Amino acid sequence: MPENRITRRKFLETAGRLGGAAIVSSVAGAAGFAQELEGVVMDGFWTGGAFRQDCVDASGESNGSVRARVGGVWQEYRVTPLPDAFMEWNLNSRLEMLSGLSDLMSGRGGAPPSLAGPHNAAMATLGYRREDSILEVNNAFKGMGLCPARGIIRERITEMNQTMSAPMPEKMGFLQRMYSDASNFDLTKLISLELYSTPEFETHTFLNLMSEPSTSLVFLDSLSFEVRGIGQLVDHGDEEAGDYARNIVEYTNIAHSYFHGDFPRMFPGILVHVVEVFDNTPGTGRGVLISG
Repeated sequence: MPENRITRRKFLETAGRLGGAAIVSSVAGAAGFAQELEGVVMDGFWTGGAFRQDCVDASGESNGSVRARVGGVWQEYRVTPLPDAFMEWNLNSRLEMLSGLSDLMSGRGGAPPSLAGPHNAAMATLGYRREDSILEVNNAFKGMGLCPARGIIRERITEMNQTMSAPMPEKMGFLQRMYSDASNFDLTKLISLELYSTPEFETHTFLNLMSEPSTSLVFLDSLSFEVRGIGQLVDHGDEEAGDYARNIVEYTNIAHSYFHGDFPRMFPGILVHVVEVFDNTPGTGRGVLISG
């Protein structure tokens, strides 16, 4: 473990000095506090401001498999499509959310989007012990999206770039068309962004996935699903990642900017290659495997 990482004792001293309110008062404050906790990380993951995850080989993903080093052993994992029950819930929930937003924006009523549902997943990872903890396990909520199919992703990127400054109803119409047909998506993947990791500061999710790529995503709503898979971290400039992976990272960044405004940099992508899906719905699902 790098010697310049903060010790647990210093973590407690720093937390006491700054106080809880200072830690959570703003995103900038939280990031600054986190950087003080972590220090300048020298773990060998970054070279010239870029990184490459060396525990995942997704070169065979178009043929239905990925290789990953899990538990220190390289293994091949067959991917599985997200099942109909998951997709029906996911797409219908997203369309209902867009309808509610349209009503809210037009003054017809409606409600802000719920934190429950298909957009927010609790992402569990394991494998790297930061010096501010005695355990390796981590769990963090991630904005999780569906992945456009290989044959249409460049067209969708072009369409979003052309309508980036369009009125919000036009942008929402783009999403409504996408979510109206499951065939628009690659059902073997879910996608997100790693928003906060840089060479100067790394989140625990980033550190875990760089070390051990297995992950579990849990979605909670009136229905609940768990998706287990291989989490591939992709730097947007990594030419070895392949055209499709880089297109996915570009698409996810543009989709993020499409509704949240422009950002000063391209964020790394998290591609979750789906291996197993479980129905965790309370009372009925009981954590039973439904795909994989």
